[in-house]
Amino acid sequence: MIADNYNPEKIILFGSHAYGKPTKKSDIDLLVVKDSNLPRYKRARELRKYLWGIAETPMDILVYTPKEIAEWKNVKESFITRIITNGHLVYENKG
Repeated sequence: MIADNYNPEKIILFGSHAYGKPTKKSDIDLLVVKDSNLPRYKRARELRKYLWGIAETPMDILVYTPKEIAEWKNVKESFITRIITNGHLVYENKG
């Protein structure tokens, strides 16, 4: 649904569903990589409109541009670096 409607470059699963043992209360954590000129908070809001009424499990969605990812990529202990290093790539636009 996200890949078809939002056209991201990548979607990476992180958090308890990717690393550990999710519980019934666990949300789904996603890092979505997409070029955009919108502020980060508006990017996630834009994406959520495609999921409204469809996703039953709560989701925490971060939307970063490739440039923002590149800025954090070499900072060893940054949150984004840990997601990139340890998260599970669930979608990549090969086009």
